[in-house]
Amino acid sequence: MRKDRESASSVPLLGAVFLLLLAAAGGYLLLVGQAALRGYLSGITMSEARSQVSTDLVSLTLAQLGGMGTALAIGLSMFAPERSAREALRVKPTSMTTLGLCLLAGACLQFPLSEFSNLLHAFVVGPESMEQQLAIQNMLEARSISRGIIVILCVVAAVPMMEELLFRGLFAFGIADRSGRVVGIVASSFLFGLAHLSAASVIYAAVAGMLLAAIALEAQSIWPSICVHAAINAMPVLLPERILPITGFNVPSATPTHLSPALALSGLALGVVFLAFARRIEYAAER
Repeated sequence: MRKDRESASSVPLLGAVFLLLLAAAGGYLLLVGQAALRGYLSGITMSEARSQVSTDLVSLTLAQLGGMGTALAIGLSMFAPERSAREALRVKPTSMTTLGLCLLAGACLQFPLSEFSNLLHAFVVGPESMEQQLAIQNMLEARSISRGIIVILCVVAAVPMMEELLFRGLFAFGIADRSGRVVGIVASSFLFGLAHLSAASVIYAAVAGMLLAAIALEAQSIWPSICVHAAINAMPVLLPERILPITGFNVPSATPTHLSPALALSGLALGVVFLAFARRIEYAAER
């Protein structure tokens, strides 16, 4: 698809690293601030308050949005001062058919990505603790309608959109415009991986980031990557263990488990097919 360099922002790699550090520092300070406020209002120690906010989905989301939003605003003022945010971040209109196909692709790709994570835990970084698995499961569980709305807003809407604006909209496009597409994909994906905490999450996020960056750069718009990212995040929320137990996907285990090869491979194949159809539709619209 066509490149749109006239609306590009040029971001040096060191500039992107600086912005990532700024986002991390901002997010940490916001978590500490929330813990201090909670401790003061609830009459608990700072240690107890920090433990609570570190497992509270809304608190974590607010910290992420605040840190990344600050980095994004500063990055735009530094590297695209004469362009609108919409132009600099490639928030370009995309057909609803394409976005629907991207949602389907993301839903399917969650399964091969989950199996990739399983392989990392089995052969590279070791098993994830049951305590951590259960904490994540509890955080994502929609125990009521109101809780379900909160989880969807945080995990499926707000966080994927902000991450795409920063890591694909600013970093991938900005670095690609300065140093080429391959460097843009690899560098932005590496930074996306570093933004995650555990060793397995760093590798997993870097690989997922390569896919998302390639999708965004190919489309010259971040809307397709936002939809893929949102759908990937949505699957654990929409398919919890209590509705449909799937070993290797949503069933906690003390030892690494695996998805069935049929599910992982069919998810990969369908995801690729949906993305290919989305690309074909956009290509035909451009001609």
